[in-house]
Amino acid sequence: MSCVHRGKKFTWSMLRHLKSRDCRFIYSKTGKWDATKFTPEVRAEIENHWIPLLQEKNDKRSLNKIQDSQEKFYVLSMFPYPSGKLHMGHVRVYSISDVIARFHRLNGKDVIHPMGWDAFGLPAENAAIEHGELPEVWTRRNISAMRKQLDSMCYSFDWLTEYATCDPEYYKWTQFIFLKMFEAGLVEQREEVVNWDPVDQTVLANEQIDEKGCSWRSGAKVQEKYQRQWFIKTTAYAKSLLDGLSEVDDNLWKDVKKLQRRWIGNCDGTRIDFKLKHEDTEWLDPLAVFTTSPECIYGVSHIALPTKHRLNDKKYHKFQDKDDKKDILLSIEAIHPLTGESIPIIVSPDIQNIPYTPDNEHLAIPCINDEDKSVADDMGFSYDYVVDENYVVKSGQFSGLSRDEAREAVLEYAKEKKIGGHLISLDSKDWLISRQRYWGTPIPIIHCSNCNAVPVPLKDLPVKLPAITEFTGKSSPLKQSTDWLKVTCPKCGSPAERETDTMDTFVDSSWYFLRYLDAHNTEAPFSSYKANKYMPVDLYIGGKEHAILHLYFARFFNHFLCDSGLLKHREPFIHLLTQGMVMGESYCVKSSGKYLRKDQVDFSGEKPVEKGTGEEVLVQWEKMSKSKYNGVDPQDVIDQYGVDATRLAILGTVPPKANREWSEQAFVNITRWQGRVWSTITTYIELAKDPKSSEMDPKKLTKIENALFQDRNHLIHEVTISLETLFNTSIVMTLLFDFMKKIKGVPDGAKHVSKEYEKCLADMIIMIAPFAPSFAEELWAGLSSVARSKDYQWHKSIFDQRWPSVDTNMMVKVKLVMNGGKSVGQISVKLKDCGCLSEEEVLQLCKKEAKFNRSVGDSFVGFQWSQNEFLQHVLDFSVPSHEQQNQNFKEERGENGVPDQAKHVSKEYEKCLADMIIMIAPFAPSFAKELWAGLSSVARSKDYQWHMSVFDQRWPSVDTNMMVKVKLVMNGGKSVGHISVKLKDCGCLSEDEFLKLCKKEAKFNRSVGDSFVGFQWSQN
Repeated sequence: MSCVHRGKKFTWSMLRHLKSRDCRFIYSKTGKWDATKFTPEVRAEIENHWIPLLQEKNDKRSLNKIQDSQEKFYVLSMFPYPSGKLHMGHVRVYSISDVIARFHRLNGKDVIHPMGWDAFGLPAENAAIEHGELPEVWTRRNISAMRKQLDSMCYSFDWLTEYATCDPEYYKWTQFIFLKMFEAGLVEQREEVVNWDPVDQTVLANEQIDEKGCSWRSGAKVQEKYQRQWFIKTTAYAKSLLDGLSEVDDNLWKDVKKLQRRWIGNCDGTRIDFKLKHEDTEWLDPLAVFTTSPECIYGVSHIALPTKHRLNDKKYHKFQDKDDKKDILLSIEAIHPLTGESIPIIVSPDIQNIPYTPDNEHLAIPCINDEDKSVADDMGFSYDYVVDENYVVKSGQFSGLSRDEAREAVLEYAKEKKIGGHLISLDSKDWLISRQRYWGTPIPIIHCSNCNAVPVPLKDLPVKLPAITEFTGKSSPLKQSTDWLKVTCPKCGSPAERETDTMDTFVDSSWYFLRYLDAHNTEAPFSSYKANKYMPVDLYIGGKEHAILHLYFARFFNHFLCDSGLLKHREPFIHLLTQGMVMGESYCVKSSGKYLRKDQVDFSGEKPVEKGTGEEVLVQWEKMSKSKYNGVDPQDVIDQYGVDATRLAILGTVPPKANREWSEQAFVNITRWQGRVWSTITTYIELAKDPKSSEMDPKKLTKIENALFQDRNHLIHEVTISLETLFNTSIVMTLLFDFMKKIKGVPDGAKHVSKEYEKCLADMIIMIAPFAPSFAEELWAGLSSVARSKDYQWHKSIFDQRWPSVDTNMMVKVKLVMNGGKSVGQISVKLKDCGCLSEEEVLQLCKKEAKFNRSVGDSFVGFQWSQNEFLQHVLDFSVPSHEQQNQNFKEERGENGVPDQAKHVSKEYEKCLADMIIMIAPFAPSFAKELWAGLSSVARSKDYQWHMSVFDQRWPSVDTNMMVKVKLVMNGGKSVGHISVKLKDCGCLSEDEFLKLCKKEAKFNRSVGDSFVGFQWSQN
């Protein structure tokens, strides 16, 4: 029955929603393969039929089922912020993760492929202000909408483990981990600068401030104001995080590893906390001062601050008329953490104001720094010399230790006393997590006038956000929710207040991958058993913009939880895939920078111009953005081309790590290829039901079978490597496209009799399945109806099959290299022989390669089998350089050639001397006579008449066992190589013996081979 009505054109979305009783094109509905062409109507019906069935099948899988016999694979894509709509970047990252997840399931692994929502954050508050609705209502509605969109893309996520970070059941455990860090001394509150809106009386994020430095909402000039903020002391783990990078694979992390190293720094110093006092009043917050010489801490004379330091306030200047260009003594003093003595503090113009490091304090130690000594002497500060010939003196319990020993001891002491001591770089900063917002995880701290900051008891978690009825953004609803705000101190019972700051959303996303593994646990953030079973994440996929901060914080959390005994793996991620952006074509007026829609541009001239003004327009590829009018709504693409085609288009053409320039031109090749695959299966089904009577020549069939065997196994081998190791979906697409061309050329007469051809079709469909699930299911259903092979479970779904394995009898290319670098050719061997061939077998194959013979030949000293980054087999030959060969020759032969220990025992050496003197004699008679007389006095050989003159000897004759070079020529002229034979065999070898030697010469094989009709020995 056809659903195409004359005179009416259906859109894809209309086709997708036609009821099944109106359209019955596909085998899965009719039991007949009637649709001989892959039309839009057929595509629509396939997806309408299969996507719900595939989602139902997916929902039956459960992570909580213990599968100890299966190897695990955890593929994690960065969870999205629920903005309300998927964008093409989402489609790309989740299509990649879905392909990898389906691939590993087909390989029989226990795959974890979760999805959730990074739901807290500023955009929800901004949308609430703009639209007059509550952040939670806006967020929950968006989650529901985006979940439907993800389902429509046929992604195989583990929805049973879904959660949002705004769920109290989730952020209860975020608060729990925060309190564990608080308990470990890794959380503190201190003053830090914030962006303050004086009109709305609220703190602003950087993105809420315009280019003029004004509030985006009130228009007020934003002020910098110091306010008490909460910090997580990530610097305590800086060295651990730096060292952890040595545990991850350079090839897998590549430039991300460099970004992490750069962010962490060299970790060549430490910060030591110095308490501060002013006019005999001790301040709450200490001053953390950086030093690279903690072992010399007893030799401190003063602390110097840069001019932009927050303590450089005139009210703290001890002498008000002091010149600002000179060192200024402050009335604030530091208290030495080890001696308790007062330490002067100065502001010095000589201390560098480092960008983003305003508190760049300098610990002055005169005994190791001449500039510090000069300042201390000028200012009259006292100090001790605490270093004597690399030993520490006048340093209390550390006296007598070497500087290295004292350094370690002081660092440990500082850590024990919780005053610092962790190795960090100068630029290292703790993580400021305070956000003066409503829509975030409440910080579980209670402020008591008696007890200061008191952690909320664990039994009282979660500290839930209070319900609100409106949200204006002018002040924090948390401060206005009196019933929520006012509490009693859990320590002393006095009236107290809750902390009204909420956590940075990076806190929520720093451990989410662990909660997925045990999402419904009410007793702990996760089960250690499950975490240790499934961690670390095998493949983490996300944008490169998260390769610094998010990755750093996630690694920090994992290191802390490992030290807490909850995890056994310090590093949370094995492989990282930082996918590129999806770029759209934008149109920008060159003179003004104004962005235009495509319909506002005139393309008729030599250069594109703006309609109406004639201004030149720049056409360029940029990250998709609403403001640049270059975004593409995935739903529009799906409505036009379908789900499978959209997945195939986003996955093909360019590697996942590269930026993708989005163009609908990609669908031309995709739909054409799908049509070819469909046509190929159609032809096979028709041939199977009505096979042609013509017989195939057995020799021709065998040749076709062998070629198909090699092509099929090559495809399996390359696709498996691309998905398992390289995670490169575009390579797979190219391989599948090329394979389709190869099997298209098989004659119909061979298709229905060739067992290998049916395997080619079956294995190809299985490899298509992770990319285009609905399309593959329908192809499989059709092929199953006529299949004969017993190697597949035809009655089951394509996703119940096993990923095809490579037959080890396939031939593979082995790259030949020399000294780990230079390519010297390639050979073909059976896969099963890689790494197993003997030296003789290896050389027999290699010596057919002219390039190998020229570059390596017999000069190698060893070889090694390996695989390169693309998993191609490699034979690496170790060949000494010419200099090495000469050096080795000299070492072996000694200063005069032959080693002394060989000279007096070698009969051949004595013969060499004797024959050489005889050959010298005609040229230098007297010289030769004297040499002969001397040699005769000690000679042992009986081959000479030593008692007679050198001129009474016989001229030496050639031993016919010597090896000589025989030049090979063709038709009396062209040289085709050379061989080595014994002199006595020249002209005497049989044809078989001769050919056995010649066929080791690649040039002979190429030019002569078996084509000669005779040969003749001669001398030139």
